[in-house]
Amino acid sequence: LYRDFSSLSSGINAEYGENPLCNGVSGVMDAYKSSLLTVSLSGPTNCAPMLRAVSKLAIGSAQSRTAEHYYVLLILTDGQFSDIYDCIGAIVEASDYPMSIIIIGVGNANFEDMERLDADKKALQFNGRKASRDIVQFVPFRKYQGNSCALPGAVLAELPRQVEDYYRKRRITPMSQEQQYEKSENSNYSDSSPASDTESDYSF
Repeated sequence: LYRDFSSLSSGINAEYGENPLCNGVSGVMDAYKSSLLTVSLSGPTNCAPMLRAVSKLAIGSAQSRTAEHYYVLLILTDGQFSDIYDCIGAIVEASDYPMSIIIIGVGNANFEDMERLDADKKALQFNGRKASRDIVQFVPFRKYQGNSCALPGAVLAELPRQVEDYYRKRRITPMSQEQQYEKSENSNYSDSSPASDTESDYSF
């Protein structure tokens, strides 16, 4: 899970340094709580830098040509993005990588631009380049407020198709059970390998 709010505040980068990763949901909650102490919540809401930051993570997986990692970016917003056109460009670029974007609109704001990013009716284009696939799902929370059963289904409705579309277009097949087992065994062997003499001299 990724935290990158450098476009909004330098406080988070100062606190966490160069490591933008959170460990699980508890790590996200811890980062959120501590960030509230240093971040001033205000406009403009620039989302393109975050989209591109996650895209950088997905590029590595795209280059590996394996179905090992697929990234899903979840964005909660109470209004429109100030850099909507830059966001469109970032999404068009990201459509070539193993990632999807889920946007949940909270509150009664006008989310017309978010519907546009969803691109269910018309593919996104930026500077003459068309998105290679649809990677955005927008869900207005108010539509499902009070219906906790329907909300998860709406949020994840397009994700299976988006994942399948990415790997099918690149003719990348899922790893077999044997391949997964072999990878797991190799990882376990590497983790349990004894340290070298040099390493043991400096271990504590």
